[in-house]
Amino acid sequence: MASSSQTCAVSECKRSSRALCNCCQQYLCRDHLKQHDDLIDAQLPYLADQINALSDQFNNSTLLESSGLTELNRWREDAHKTVDQFYERKCQQFRQVVQERQNKQRKELDRMRSNMNELVREQEATQVQINSMTESIRSFEQDINNLQHVHFNINPLVIDDNLISIPQETTSRDLLHEPPQHQTMQSTSNIVSNNDRHLPANQKRNPSFPDKFNSKSIKLTRWEIEEQGNGITDAMRVNILNMISTAIDTHGISQIRNIAKDIKNWLDETHGKSWIVEIGNARNYQPSHARFGSKYLKIQEIRLGWTIIIFKETAS
Repeated sequence: MASSSQTCAVSECKRSSRALCNCCQQYLCRDHLKQHDDLIDAQLPYLADQINALSDQFNNSTLLESSGLTELNRWREDAHKTVDQFYERKCQQFRQVVQERQNKQRKELDRMRSNMNELVREQEATQVQINSMTESIRSFEQDINNLQHVHFNINPLVIDDNLISIPQETTSRDLLHEPPQHQTMQSTSNIVSNNDRHLPANQKRNPSFPDKFNSKSIKLTRWEIEEQGNGITDAMRVNILNMISTAIDTHGISQIRNIAKDIKNWLDETHGKSWIVEIGNARNYQPSHARFGSKYLKIQEIRLGWTIIIFKETAS
């Protein structure tokens, strides 16, 4: 405890300090100490939301659809194209070899037929000529058979495992530190409960129904959630963000129409039809609809400066 002669560290406060705050190392009166404590506790709901979102993302199967897996699939497609191109090139080489052999055989066949016609016409063939013609026919027949049973020298395709290296750790160990025990937040059933006792009554959330929380301007690494209707659950929001990331990685930032089409098709298949997806520049974008239903999500892609609005069209 501070001595009674020391005043509160907050400017313009003339009350005597009651305790030393361990966080800021300042002597505070009772009221300002409680305010300081309330400000610290008020940060817990936002952190709880972030942990819940991370939990949904971690447990969701779409986590596997990362940019790394997209690159791996693209590499596989390119490898298949390379093999197909190599196969077509070898087929063309084989057809060329066969064509050259057949041209030589055709000339030899024409020569044999011409000699035979001459022997028949003159009727003066000798046994030597007969034997020579017989040998030529046998040799020609063997050459045809050999061409029909060509065996390729094919070596197996050996792929070096070092062509693609996958890092064993994708997160720095420094980020996986464990907080001190007195700062550890307790969880129940893997869901972090929000500390609502420091929120006004009209803003308190029922921990049994976290999906009905209407998110306002939640900032993530890549996304800023500006608005989220009650019909969009937190788990659904995580799936949507993963789908948008996959669509952008697949088509590139110049294919906005294809990105929106992929997102809409996925929403229609997963969450029923009649979804609308609009993507525009964050600075001057104006949505086409003035009012939206409960299934409504407005987000910003921070790096690209996009505003993305997703909502389910309701019957008028």
